Amino acid sequence: MKVEIPAELNAYFSEKDFSKYPIIQIPQSFRDDRGSILNLADGQLGDVSFITSSAGAVRANHVHEKDWHLCYLISGVIKYVWKESLSSQVIQQIEVAPGELIFTPPGAPHKMEFPEFSQFVTVSKLSRLSDLYESDISRFSGMNFEP
Repeated sequence: MKVEIPAELNAYFSEKDFSKYPIIQIPQSFRDDRGSILNLADGQLGDVSFITSSAGAVRANHVHEKDWHLCYLISGVIKYVWKESLSSQVIQQIEVAPGELIFTPPGAPHKMEFPEFSQFVTVSKLSRLSDLYESDISRFSGMNFEP
């Protein structure tokens, strides 16, 4: 699937960075004897969150109307499950390892399952203030994106 790079990020990422969607390449990293810097995103961004998840937790299980997000896994494991759109019948999944960055575009139903304690950073287009966030998502009650 070819994913459109959000306008807020298109000066930063290239199509090559998105070639292994939903895992995407980090376009800028710097390493020297002091350590490393990974620039996860750049541009007009609405929110950056550090999130921890207990073993067995499920997060997301929703679809965003307008928002997109990047998730960078620091530690643990994410079982990332998604569909290209609400009308798609194909459910896909991958296991995300520490150091990997994944992208979720608007309109893609998705959920994250955590088989072990995990920590990740999420960068979003829109603000995550509760009312704004809730007005942009439709939640699913079932595990297979069921309303």
